[in-house]
Amino acid sequence: MSPPRVALVGTGGYGAVHFDNIERLVGAGGLRFAGCTDLRPPGPGLLQRVAGLGGTFFEDYETLLKAAPDVVVVATPPHRHRDMVCAALAAGAHVLVEKPPAVELADLDAMTAAATAAGRLCQVGFQSLGSAALARLRELMDGGELGEVTHIGATGCWARADAYYARAPWAGRRRLDGAAVNDGALSNPFAHAVMNCLTLAGVGAADRPRAEAELYRTRPIEVEDTGCLRLAAPGRPPITIAVTLCAERPRPPYVLVTGERGSARWWYETDVLEIALAGRPAVTERHARVDLLEDLLRAIRDPRASLACPIEDTRPFVGVVEWLADQPVRLVPPGARRRHDDESGPRNSIAGVEEDIERAVAQSRRFSELRPLPGWL
Repeated sequence: MSPPRVALVGTGGYGAVHFDNIERLVGAGGLRFAGCTDLRPPGPGLLQRVAGLGGTFFEDYETLLKAAPDVVVVATPPHRHRDMVCAALAAGAHVLVEKPPAVELADLDAMTAAATAAGRLCQVGFQSLGSAALARLRELMDGGELGEVTHIGATGCWARADAYYARAPWAGRRRLDGAAVNDGALSNPFAHAVMNCLTLAGVGAADRPRAEAELYRTRPIEVEDTGCLRLAAPGRPPITIAVTLCAERPRPPYVLVTGERGSARWWYETDVLEIALAGRPAVTERHARVDLLEDLLRAIRDPRASLACPIEDTRPFVGVVEWLADQPVRLVPPGARRRHDDESGPRNSIAGVEEDIERAVAQSRRFSELRPLPGWL
């Protein structure tokens, strides 16, 4: 049997990462390349790579779908996912769609229904859900090694330059041309942190977690670049997530699971897990990760296999994102923020925000429940 044919919609941004991965899998003999498309005209370098893989650069995704690919990777802005994913599924393709899959439940439900109607698989690109560290962490929780889990949290301390919000018309927006975008720090760059916590807490589609949020911005955008989110669902461990794109000193994000007998810290970008059990030395483990496109291909071959992140499992996440879109975003006053001009370009930071984020997660508190932060709380 010939390897399946894959097509890519969106070659910029994270789409470039998908292109590299497709190139790797084609080279290994696991895929054939049908082609790709993007709104931007392709440069000679991209055209050369496409031709080298035996593919075609299509003028639009409708034309691409007429080439009948077996698998379509959708790496476009979130507000364009619904139409593209539904069209690909209706054309008979399986789909890998980048995160966030949607920012409103109606769009997610439409894509989920389209996958069911077409009898096709739809995987969402929450890459860290393919990590063996996640399975190990679940093992620690379910096996009782951590004791009763009292809290799950996640931190995120990144620095994003002004150019980050100038990269596309939808960046930093809640709506664009009537469509929901909801491009906040919690909804997009730290979507993995939110999804990881919801997954570990076992929050499902039927759960209705109570949510509290404190959202802040340091620039003229419509969404938060700094925020704290607290979630509580009956019978589930409480969740606290605190993040910023205005760190003075960026740090890798992590998920923290705290129990009565110990804790575990998962650096989900690098699949490193640190386990600290009472009365024992801390142990650091390094785990492998399953590529989500390969995971999708495996599930296509074997109907008994389950996906790492089927689209229906992301419903709690999209519900949180939709709720966040209705919450107020407060401006951090000039006296509490700083300007930098480093190798990434001009950017903002908030003094001491990294320590406040660490404490919010460690103590399961909102920013306003910590010590007063003069000038911005």
